[in-house]
Amino acid sequence: MKFEIDVSGYDLFNDTYVICIAREDGEVIKGFKFNKDLVDSLISNWKNNKYRYEYNQFETKKGIFKVRIYSIILYYLFKSIEKPDFLSLTICRDFKGRTNEISQNLKHFLEINLEIKIGKPLFQRLSNSSHAHIYANMMRRDTKNQLKTYVSITLEDIEKFLKKRK
Repeated sequence: MKFEIDVSGYDLFNDTYVICIAREDGEVIKGFKFNKDLVDSLISNWKNNKYRYEYNQFETKKGIFKVRIYSIILYYLFKSIEKPDFLSLTICRDFKGRTNEISQNLKHFLEINLEIKIGKPLFQRLSNSSHAHIYANMMRRDTKNQLKTYVSITLEDIEKFLKKRK
Protein backbone atom coordinates (compact mmCIF):
# COMPACT_ATOMS: atom_id res chain seq x y z
CA MET A 1 0.00 0.00 0.00
CA LYS A 2 1.23 3.49 -0.81
CA PHE A 3 1.06 6.08 1.94
CA GLU A 4 2.10 9.70 2.14
CA ILE A 5 3.23 11.41 5.33
CA ASP A 6 3.09 15.14 5.94
CA VAL A 7 3.05 17.61 8.79
CA SER A 8 1.51 21.02 9.26
CA GLY A 9 2.75 23.64 11.65
CA TYR A 10 5.88 25.56 12.39
CA ASP A 11 7.62 23.21 14.83
CA LEU A 12 6.94 19.91 16.56
CA PHE A 13 7.35 21.70 19.91
CA ASN A 14 4.51 24.05 19.04
CA ASP A 15 0.91 23.24 19.90
CA THR A 16 -1.37 22.65 16.92
CA TYR A 17 1.46 20.84 15.09
CA VAL A 18 -0.07 17.97 13.09
CA ILE A 19 1.35 14.75 11.71
CA CYS A 20 -0.81 13.05 9.08
CA ILE A 21 -0.68 9.81 7.11
CA ALA A 22 -2.86 9.24 4.06
CA ARG A 23 -3.19 6.33 1.72
CA GLU A 24 -2.42 7.60 -1.75
CA ASP A 25 -6.03 7.08 -2.89
CA GLY A 26 -7.37 9.04 0.13
CA GLU A 27 -9.40 6.10 1.48
CA VAL A 28 -7.44 5.98 4.76
CA ILE A 29 -6.43 9.18 6.53
CA LYS A 30 -5.20 9.41 10.12
CA GLY A 31 -3.60 12.24 12.02
CA PHE A 32 -2.47 13.50 15.37
CA LYS A 33 -2.52 17.09 16.64
CA PHE A 34 -0.22 18.17 19.44
CA ASN A 35 -1.61 20.37 22.18
CA LYS A 36 0.03 22.77 24.62
CA ASP A 37 -0.18 20.43 27.64
CA LEU A 38 1.45 17.57 25.75
CA VAL A 39 4.23 19.74 24.35
CA ASP A 40 4.89 21.36 27.75
CA SER A 41 5.05 17.94 29.45
CA LEU A 42 7.40 16.48 26.86
CA ILE A 43 9.79 19.43 27.08
CA SER A 44 9.64 19.58 30.89
CA ASN A 45 10.30 15.85 31.29
CA TRP A 46 13.12 16.04 28.74
CA LYS A 47 14.73 18.95 30.60
CA ASN A 48 14.34 17.04 33.88
CA ASN A 49 16.33 14.11 32.46
CA LYS A 50 13.41 11.64 32.51
CA TYR A 51 14.13 10.38 29.00
CA ARG A 52 17.00 8.48 27.37
CA TYR A 53 17.67 11.50 25.21
CA GLU A 54 20.04 14.03 26.71
CA TYR A 55 18.55 17.50 26.95
CA ASN A 56 20.37 20.13 24.98
CA GLN A 57 19.08 23.38 23.50
CA PHE A 58 21.31 23.03 20.48
CA GLU A 59 19.63 21.87 17.30
CA THR A 60 21.57 18.59 17.03
CA LYS A 61 20.16 17.00 20.19
CA LYS A 62 16.81 18.72 19.79
CA GLY A 63 16.54 17.38 16.23
CA ILE A 64 17.20 13.79 17.32
CA PHE A 65 14.54 14.09 20.04
CA LYS A 66 12.00 15.59 17.62
CA VAL A 67 12.60 12.81 15.07
CA ARG A 68 12.02 10.21 17.77
CA ILE A 69 8.70 11.80 18.80
CA TYR A 70 7.68 12.16 15.14
CA SER A 71 8.45 8.47 14.57
CA ILE A 72 6.54 7.41 17.70
CA ILE A 73 3.46 9.29 16.45
CA LEU A 74 3.80 7.58 13.06
CA TYR A 75 3.97 4.22 14.84
CA TYR A 76 0.61 4.90 16.54
CA LEU A 77 -0.97 6.25 13.36
CA PHE A 78 -0.02 3.13 11.41
CA LYS A 79 -1.01 0.93 14.35
CA SER A 80 -4.51 2.45 14.13
CA ILE A 81 -5.16 1.19 10.59
CA GLU A 82 -5.71 -2.27 9.16
CA LYS A 83 -2.27 -3.83 8.93
CA PRO A 84 -1.00 -3.95 5.34
CA ASP A 85 1.58 -6.53 4.24
CA PHE A 86 3.82 -3.88 2.70
CA LEU A 87 4.11 -0.10 2.89
CA SER A 88 5.53 2.20 0.27
CA LEU A 89 6.10 5.57 1.94
CA THR A 90 6.46 9.04 0.47
CA ILE A 91 7.50 11.40 3.23
CA CYS A 92 7.54 15.16 3.00
CA ARG A 93 10.99 16.57 3.75
CA ASP A 94 10.01 18.39 6.92
CA PHE A 95 13.08 17.36 8.93
CA LYS A 96 15.92 18.43 6.68
CA GLY A 97 19.05 16.35 7.09
CA ARG A 98 17.25 13.72 9.19
CA THR A 99 16.20 11.23 6.51
CA ASN A 100 18.56 8.54 7.81
CA GLU A 101 17.31 8.83 11.40
CA ILE A 102 13.69 8.79 10.25
CA SER A 103 14.30 5.72 8.06
CA GLN A 104 15.97 3.88 10.97
CA ASN A 105 13.18 4.79 13.38
CA LEU A 106 10.48 3.71 10.91
CA LYS A 107 12.27 0.42 10.31
CA HIS A 108 12.28 -0.15 14.08
CA PHE A 109 8.69 0.91 14.74
CA LEU A 110 6.95 -0.41 11.63
CA GLU A 111 8.96 -3.47 10.65
CA ILE A 112 10.02 -4.73 14.08
CA ASN A 113 7.18 -3.57 16.35
CA LEU A 114 4.22 -3.73 13.94
CA GLU A 115 5.68 -6.39 11.61
CA ILE A 116 4.86 -4.38 8.49
CA LYS A 117 7.43 -4.60 5.73
CA ILE A 118 8.38 -1.19 4.34
CA GLY A 119 10.27 -0.21 1.25
CA LYS A 120 12.95 2.46 1.24
CA PRO A 121 11.07 5.69 2.07
CA LEU A 122 11.01 8.36 -0.62
CA PHE A 123 11.65 11.82 0.83
CA GLN A 124 10.32 14.65 -1.32
CA ARG A 125 8.08 17.66 -1.23
CA LEU A 126 4.45 16.56 -1.48
CA SER A 127 2.20 18.27 -3.97
CA ASN A 128 -0.47 20.65 -2.70
CA SER A 129 -3.07 18.17 -3.96
CA SER A 130 -1.77 15.21 -1.91
CA HIS A 131 -4.24 13.92 0.66
CA ALA A 132 -1.65 14.00 3.45
CA HIS A 133 -0.85 17.64 2.71
CA ILE A 134 -4.50 18.72 2.49
CA TYR A 135 -5.60 16.90 5.64
CA ALA A 136 -2.58 17.95 7.71
CA ASN A 137 -3.47 21.57 6.97
CA MET A 138 -7.17 20.98 7.64
CA MET A 139 -6.44 19.31 10.99
CA ARG A 140 -4.14 22.12 12.11
CA ARG A 141 -6.90 24.65 11.38
CA ASP A 142 -9.63 22.49 12.97
CA THR A 143 -9.84 24.41 16.26
CA LYS A 144 -12.75 22.31 17.54
CA ASN A 145 -11.19 18.95 16.59
CA GLN A 146 -14.27 17.89 14.65
CA LEU A 147 -12.59 15.88 11.92
CA LYS A 148 -12.92 12.12 12.28
CA THR A 149 -9.32 11.47 11.31
CA TYR A 150 -7.67 11.97 14.71
CA VAL A 151 -5.94 9.18 16.60
CA SER A 152 -5.83 9.55 20.38
CA ILE A 153 -2.25 9.28 21.66
CA THR A 154 -1.44 10.10 25.28
CA LEU A 155 1.73 11.34 26.94
CA GLU A 156 2.07 7.89 28.51
CA ASP A 157 1.86 6.25 25.07
CA ILE A 158 4.67 8.44 23.79
CA GLU A 159 6.79 8.06 26.91
CA LYS A 160 6.84 4.25 26.58
CA PHE A 161 9.47 4.81 23.91
CA LEU A 162 11.29 7.74 25.56
CA LYS A 163 11.83 6.83 29.20
CA LYS A 164 15.12 5.53 30.47
CA ARG A 165 15.34 1.76 30.74
CA LYS A 166 15.72 0.44 34.23
